[in-house]
Amino acid sequence: MASSDEEVSVTLLINGGHAQTIFLARSDPLLAQLVASINEKNYGGSRPARPFNIHVDQGRRSLLFSSSDLVALITDPPIIHSPNLKAAPVTAVPIEKSRYILLENFIDEAAHRELLNFVIRREKDFVPSTVSTKDAEYRHSLVLYDFPQFASMFRDRVRSLLPRLKIALGTGDFQVGDIECQLTAHNDGDYFRLHNDSGSPDTLDRRLTFVYYFNHEPKAFSGGQFRLYDSRIAEGRYECGEPSADIEPKNNSVLFFPSHCHHEVLPVRCPSTRFIDSRFTINGWVRRAGAT
Repeated sequence: MASSDEEVSVTLLINGGHAQTIFLARSDPLLAQLVASINEKNYGGSRPARPFNIHVDQGRRSLLFSSSDLVALITDPPIIHSPNLKAAPVTAVPIEKSRYILLENFIDEAAHRELLNFVIRREKDFVPSTVSTKDAEYRHSLVLYDFPQFASMFRDRVRSLLPRLKIALGTGDFQVGDIECQLTAHNDGDYFRLHNDSGSPDTLDRRLTFVYYFNHEPKAFSGGQFRLYDSRIAEGRYECGEPSADIEPKNNSVLFFPSHCHHEVLPVRCPSTRFIDSRFTINGWVRRAGAT
């Protein structure tokens, strides 16, 4: 039987992808409070959040967070039944709800009209989309990589919103590096299967994704919803959970979400097959500077 004085290594997984390891005695009331916070998530968030102020680095710093942002605990050795903890081991895989923000009327009417005219003029420059795995059946759409005037406009708009977006989306503060932009057209039968935007070695430093939707009016396509999934936390990694939201591609709206969240583009139906009738997007990724 484990001693109440046995030291337990406790890794805190905090919303936004943050982790901190602390060491506590098995009898420490703080350990019981942390376990209780995880158990309280079974109540659907109906219980009030509690603040935590934990000293780290031998007391030189404080780690402050809300129990609502505590995603999971990893303990070594495992937690077993204990009268001090008053809780059974947490065996369920922790779930992180995926956050997103949708802003309507993102650019003014003149810029929107100019953008539509631009894609019509550049139709022949769009090329078939690809994915890093080279699976030709994983993504069907057309993309354009060279649109500097509009890419610059969107980078500036996104940069101006980042201070608020980091807080609202729980990405934590980070130094902003490159902001990538890609222009995409989905026509009849096009789709993008389940994926996330930071799951390969060359995309690990992506922190935030945005998708700007625009189309010719009247709208001549259906489908193409953006399906967002919650995340399961398994051994400190984000894995795909259950569907969380289906978001309609509304004209002149922009969607923001953390890049680690899994998502997909449902099939588009465009009976005319005309390029101008496509579901158009400007997709972008905000990278963290200095990532290795």
